[in-house]
Amino acid sequence: MFKLHKDKKKGVIVITGILTIANVEALYAELKELFNEDASVTIDCSGVTEIDTAALQLFIALKRSFLEMSRPIVYITSSAIDEALALSGLTKLFLLAA
Repeated sequence: MFKLHKDKKKGVIVITGILTIANVEALYAELKELFNEDASVTIDCSGVTEIDTAALQLFIALKRSFLEMSRPIVYITSSAIDEALALSGLTKLFLLAA
């Protein structure tokens, strides 16, 4: 289960909780409206306590899409995300998408 809070004035989205394949579709539904906005965005995931490769792939795809649109996107990661990136071998890919 995850929680998502949007602060549109600051361009920050705060995500907390557990992000897995069980809820990645719901997470995508919440995040896809970002494509309709013109501003840069910061996704604060410092409160994410567990993440799997499905959610990591979503974050990487979102980052790549923003880069293709020449729109800045910044992730603030948690230790759980950093560990999952390292264990899955996706750290370089995540950084390359930056």
